Amino acid sequence: MKFKVLGTQIYISFFFMAAITLMLATDRTGLMLPSLFAVMLHELAHLFTMWVLDCAPKSVRLIPASIQINSRFSFQYKNDILIAISGPVANLILCLCLYFNYAAFGNMAVLYYAVLNLIYGVFNLLPVKGLDGGTVLYAVLCKFKGPNKAAVIMKIITLSLAVAVIFVAVTLTFRYKLNISIYIVGIYLLIMGLMKT
Repeated sequence: MKFKVLGTQIYISFFFMAAITLMLATDRTGLMLPSLFAVMLHELAHLFTMWVLDCAPKSVRLIPASIQINSRFSFQYKNDILIAISGPVANLILCLCLYFNYAAFGNMAVLYYAVLNLIYGVFNLLPVKGLDGGTVLYAVLCKFKGPNKAAVIMKIITLSLAVAVIFVAVTLTFRYKLNISIYIVGIYLLIMGLMKT
């Protein structure tokens, strides 16, 4: 399916929709729909900020396990920082709104959704490649150290954190039990650290 929004070509693949449908149909926790909403809010905040700063992406492709944004880069570090930070900020604002709702009405489901947005927003603020915090740190490093040194520093930080997360995952496996999500985070960070900029 293809359509345009404010001059940006949006493409949603059949397999992306099939994967979302399958996840929703097999979800037994009730957290899949709010998780997808948190991700959608996060990405829409990035896109909205891009449009506001007049560096709207040419296209956005939603395919399984990926959202590909083909953007006209502004090469202005301030814009890069604002775009990167807008996603986590949107999640954290929603978290606060949901928490106030929980405080007023005591609905535990609302508290779970608040925590979900908090985790997603904070995770994306990690200063590593592939996450919004990494984009902010890279932009700041580029301004003071130049792109080449910034890329090396980002690689070192990302790989160091990946090794630390994998070490924690292995330790928890031997001491308590297997937590696959920590392994997934560690492997993701490792892949991002090894990828070329």
